[in-house]
Amino acid sequence: MATEAMPSPGLEPATRLKAHAIGLPGATMQAVATIAPAIAALFFTQYVVSLTGVTAPLAYVLGVCIVLMLGSTLVQLSKHMSSAGGYYTFVSRALTPRVGFMTAWMYVFYNPVIAGPIYAYFGFLLQQQLKSHYGINASYLWWLTLIVGAPFVAFLAWRGLALSVKVLVGLGLTEMAIVFSLAMSGFISPGPGGFNFTSWVPSHSLSAEGFALAVVFSLQGLTGWEAAAPLAEETSNPRRNVPRATMIAIIGLGIFLVLMYWGQIIGWGTNILTGTSPHALVNAPALPGLIIAERVWGGGWVFVLAAMFSSTLAVCQACNNVSTRIWFKMGETGTLPAWFGKVHPEHKTPTNAIIANLVLSIVVGLGLGFGFGADRSYFLSNGLVLIVAVTYIYISANVGVFFYYLIQRRSEFNLWLHFILPIISSSLLIYVLIKSFQPYPAFPYYLAPIIDGIWFVVGVCILLYLWMSKKDQWIGKLGEAAIESDNIPAIAEDVPTGA
Repeated sequence: MATEAMPSPGLEPATRLKAHAIGLPGATMQAVATIAPAIAALFFTQYVVSLTGVTAPLAYVLGVCIVLMLGSTLVQLSKHMSSAGGYYTFVSRALTPRVGFMTAWMYVFYNPVIAGPIYAYFGFLLQQQLKSHYGINASYLWWLTLIVGAPFVAFLAWRGLALSVKVLVGLGLTEMAIVFSLAMSGFISPGPGGFNFTSWVPSHSLSAEGFALAVVFSLQGLTGWEAAAPLAEETSNPRRNVPRATMIAIIGLGIFLVLMYWGQIIGWGTNILTGTSPHALVNAPALPGLIIAERVWGGGWVFVLAAMFSSTLAVCQACNNVSTRIWFKMGETGTLPAWFGKVHPEHKTPTNAIIANLVLSIVVGLGLGFGFGADRSYFLSNGLVLIVAVTYIYISANVGVFFYYLIQRRSEFNLWLHFILPIISSSLLIYVLIKSFQPYPAFPYYLAPIIDGIWFVVGVCILLYLWMSKKDQWIGKLGEAAIESDNIPAIAEDVPTGA
């Protein structure tokens, strides 16, 4: 799947990173891996079923439709701008650099911070399985997974995006094949209730409110679809491949996750999903996917654990690719210290940004893990803290796409694409945010809005300091942060380098 573009002389994009390092397949797998198919399919099943029961797959179908609206905004922006800054650059150019700075500032709670808790949570699940199946008490695995996994991913990133994405493709395809096989096994060997289509009848939902919350929660499971955008400077034909990779990832992973949820529900048994019975899926003592695998595969349940391991490495690797490119662009434009803008002379990778991301992943993962436990820290950081941050980011982009086309590209303004869809998706995001805190969660989850709020205020204080001390030179440099696609002639189609 490795591809390389054949550029015409003099048409190289103006980037210090390695141009044409990946093509459409690599950009697509970058977005797919950030969504983390195995994690999205297995980690949230119990919670979604507790909300809406057997209609969980239908809720995901509607969730995919909402994500397509958000994807449309990114497509509209990325088809005219190519930058390693992603949303940072898009919002800066569409609105103002200060709003763009705040978008990147909140992005810290999205890609850079979530990796540490993901490593730790996989280690936590592994130690649970070893204890329950073999009586091995390996309580150190959660932090060992973190301090081994994070440097490995950082090394791949340092060696180059092409190598990183090749590994990403292998890991992604492996996890998807295993989880897909699990879902098919559920269809072939259904639990109590047999194979049926009750999942597609809205009236079978536990409640209208629960179904609505399941729909909006599915947005959280699909986050990551926009991860191809920050790799635009290293992607061949970015104005074509980034939008295509985004939509392929949303539609492809959307269909995949719907099938995975349906397969698990059928495999568990539609008659014993909810209720007070200890056999109900909502009361399962472990991840339902692992329990189903033990029933249908016996000792082969370890393959599901392998899929989770593959998904952990892949999503952390994909998140590393995104966050380091954004920090690199902020360092290059002067928003952050120039130290972040250093590029390796041979590999053309943002070395210092990679180091910063490695340190942050380990510090956050260990800090939250020892402070709250590996399991609770995962749902705090990758759940509620994340959803507050991405709500701000996505809504900023929706506002940006409206003003960008209304003011800067008035001849291309489309009422449906640039106003109606952004309004609908923004309203639904706000609904997600409100419902996520009703009722107000217990400790430590109630800390999420406090954490996001403090971080936001710190970002505003930094902007005020820069403004008052007249250190706003970085604002002028943002005009050069994006490569306008109108000024980049299209290059030849991707051609495979190998068999």
